[in-house]
Amino acid sequence: MELKISDHINYISEEMNLLISLADPEGYPAVLAQCRKKLEKTIDSPALFHRFDVVENIIKEGRRMLKKDMDLIKKYFRPYSNDYLCLANVVLLFTRWDWEETADTLEAYVRRQTPQERNYRFISMNLEQFNDDSDISFDHTVTMKQISSWLDDCPLSPEDKWQLFSAFIQWDKHIGPIVQLMKKAEKVLEKTKEQWLPLIHDFYTYWSRQCREKDVLGDIRTFFHIDLHTGSDKSILIAPNMIFMNAITFSVTEDNRPPAYDYYSIGILYGEELYLDFNIKASSEKEMSDNLQFLKLLSDKSKLEIMMSIKDEPAYGAQLARKMNLTTATISYHMGALIQNGLVSLKKVNNRLYYSVNRDKVKNILSNLEDLLL
Repeated sequence: MELKISDHINYISEEMNLLISLADPEGYPAVLAQCRKKLEKTIDSPALFHRFDVVENIIKEGRRMLKKDMDLIKKYFRPYSNDYLCLANVVLLFTRWDWEETADTLEAYVRRQTPQERNYRFISMNLEQFNDDSDISFDHTVTMKQISSWLDDCPLSPEDKWQLFSAFIQWDKHIGPIVQLMKKAEKVLEKTKEQWLPLIHDFYTYWSRQCREKDVLGDIRTFFHIDLHTGSDKSILIAPNMIFMNAITFSVTEDNRPPAYDYYSIGILYGEELYLDFNIKASSEKEMSDNLQFLKLLSDKSKLEIMMSIKDEPAYGAQLARKMNLTTATISYHMGALIQNGLVSLKKVNNRLYYSVNRDKVKNILSNLEDLLL
């Protein structure tokens, strides 16, 4: 298995991320400001805060250049309550492994979406939670009945459900405005290119050195509890996120329709200043934050029951949903928080993602709590 480092951004993904951040000013931009404020108290790094400045400038320029389009942006790119899933993402069915797609091929990307292609993309996204079968073929047809059934189980408002349903029955009505908005977002990225391009160069330089000198896959498995040694014979591409920084994302490939890479992306903030050097121990403040988050998560009955259900034996989404008499969408919703906080580990086995309790993380937190309270 070979690690490859990307030296460019994914324009389509970055355009979507920019428009999502503009549609939800109290969401990502607010989180960005909070993250910066916290880091300013603990880290003295001009380079790090220059990166914050660049991303904040991109968002600010987007807000200025797309001011007249805000109503449309909010309609199509407002994230739903449980995720960064938005109406535009459902219309485009843009999956992360389309790494070679760039803004100048956006129309070609859209034109290529035959009904068969759209069915496959629907299945390959997290959106497909109504169906977790591993034997789905590229020719599988997603029916309106299946979509309706999935929407019935979604923890969304009736208005949001209707919007999602309309994305499938009136696709042609929505695709035009979305493409136009993304073209305008591309102009924002091009206008700010002199600011962000050096960050991508730094990303490439840093990760190229890390991959030469360290066991990056092993360290990611140890520190982020994601096992990337999946037995794949494809390369793994480490690629920069720009608008949504400090994120590790990945998609699971289908054997019958493999992309060029197993896809992972790592935010541009990762570098010398932060903890992906893997040799900086968590501060006492970080440990306290982990303790509080652990108690908060497991005070939720469903999350606690999920942890109990996978304590002895790993399970995949649909299997766990049947066992607990919940929808796979509900399982996915709760798993998001558990995985994000390192309490649950993921492992791919035969095209399925299996969840298991991250025993080392849980034991470490319980040990910290014991030291604090006993």
